[in-house]
Amino acid sequence: MDYRLENINDADFERMVNTICQKILGTGVVEFSRGKDGGRDGKFTGTAQNYPSTQASWTGKFIIQAKHTENYLASCSDNDFEKIADDEIKKIKKLKANGEIDNYLLFTNRKYSGVKGERLLNKIIKETEIENCAIIGKETINNQYLNSNKDIVKQFRLDINHIQFDFSDEEIKDIILAFKCQLPEIKTEIKEEVDKLKQDFTLIDKKEKNKKNRLSERYFNEFIVGESLMDFDKIEKFLYNPLNENLKDYYFDTAYELNQLISLKRDDFDLFEEIFVFIYKIICDGSTPLKGSKRHVMVFLHYMYYECLIGKKTDNDKTR
Repeated sequence: MDYRLENINDADFERMVNTICQKILGTGVVEFSRGKDGGRDGKFTGTAQNYPSTQASWTGKFIIQAKHTENYLASCSDNDFEKIADDEIKKIKKLKANGEIDNYLLFTNRKYSGVKGERLLNKIIKETEIENCAIIGKETINNQYLNSNKDIVKQFRLDINHIQFDFSDEEIKDIILAFKCQLPEIKTEIKEEVDKLKQDFTLIDKKEKNKKNRLSERYFNEFIVGESLMDFDKIEKFLYNPLNENLKDYYFDTAYELNQLISLKRDDFDLFEEIFVFIYKIICDGSTPLKGSKRHVMVFLHYMYYECLIGKKTDNDKTR
């Protein structure tokens, strides 16, 4: 579930985080008023009810900090979040010197990236020598805390922002894995095929199409033409291989399903590239089988757009 936490304000996000902490730590959570908080949006003293688990609960003095962003695509791997972490380290050191902290919880509505997120977490632990520390990203907030506490969802009216965007993502995963497996056998003359594809784009008034779909020129040129276009011929050869007839049916079923959902939910997004990233995350997040193949997911989504299977069409759209 995605409750679109970027759509609430900073104050409500802090209040929501403290409310979550009342559930996982205890009703003794103290919420601080907005202003200079000295690295604290909330605090708790005692033994946590069920954090990180009921069997091994942390105990002592807890400091709770909430970091909110309005950027839906923000991640813990962004440079600005590393600066936030550096500022927090300074505050934690002061709190530790005053004997005010044993456990530190940093909540953020950014995506928690495994590699960079863990690196920042380890950096905080190493430089502050804090006993227990956690960075809790939006995936955990959404799936672990909000889904199991619908009263919080209702209290902060998060159901208004929630985007229900369910589709048969397992089918496209099967397609991607089969494509990766067959890729070495797909023989192409890359330069000639890419040149041909670029010429074929003249069949579509791409500027008109992108404008109608609110897809930025920068994204189109940099990511679709610059990175994905060279693989479109391989996708076509893969889909129209007689041995892949079932996979081709999966592909068109998925594209049809996605296009219906995009049409229904289009007003929940601004630029069309946000839709690409949103669908990519649904397919890829937490998917171990797709490791090493995730880049192909975006290429297939771009190919669907190019083939006019997703997104609004122009009057002059022609597919090959």
